Amino acid sequence: MTRQTVTLTIVLHLLKHFADHCPHLFCQRVRVNPDIFDDILDQISDHPIFFNQSHNRQLPIAIQLANFLNHAGYYENAISPEYVAQWAGVSVGSVINCTNRVMVAILDQHDTFMQFPVLDSEDVKIACAYTQKHSCPKWHNGILAADESAFRLHAKPTLHSETFYDRKSNYSLNCQLVILPHNLLIADYGLGLPGSVHDAYAFQHTQTPREHAELLGDQHWIWADSAYPFEPWCVVPFKKPRGKRKLSLTLFELYKD
Repeated sequence: MTRQTVTLTIVLHLLKHFADHCPHLFCQRVRVNPDIFDDILDQISDHPIFFNQSHNRQLPIAIQLANFLNHAGYYENAISPEYVAQWAGVSVGSVINCTNRVMVAILDQHDTFMQFPVLDSEDVKIACAYTQKHSCPKWHNGILAADESAFRLHAKPTLHSETFYDRKSNYSLNCQLVILPHNLLIADYGLGLPGSVHDAYAFQHTQTPREHAELLGDQHWIWADSAYPFEPWCVVPFKKPRGKRKLSLTLFELYKD
């Protein structure tokens, strides 16, 4: 038995032990709980990328997934393949190969899991009930919420760097998310524009504003902050008026009838 085989056996044994007896330690290592890990493993295990005709067998898929999750769950120095290789007891090349294979397998599942909720689905019914409980009956058709989440970059980009400089003084990518309020599941997203781009512009590149009539109908809408456009299908707060002038109607008074 080689040193690498011994190390892999130890890592797999520890992960199993953590999963059964110390879930918090399992989550520290791979950033998901054991049940989620098993669900992901079940979804990707039959992907053809994990099977080849080479005489050099691939690592067990569970180990490849653990390597990927450990690699993706950290940042700065801890994200280096060398760090993951020391933890898993494999070569740097194996860490890179594991990361690439698992990424391909997960991305091929994109359309299976990234779906806008159908208006007569159970998720939409629960979202309506959740909104009504936390606001008022007239607002129960606000079934989704939109917001921006910046993905910070490790270093200043060398090309067009100033376009990535956002309002919080970080170099980042703009990520738009549309989620269900009751369980935070992502229904729509947009990623790739630089951090300096305004939310209203970035939001236009997601599926929701382009196909809102088909996705939301004429009775439902999404909630968003004041950076987003005010539309019949996108409800945003009233902006504070300039000076001492007060609004004659509150948002509740405007929509209560």
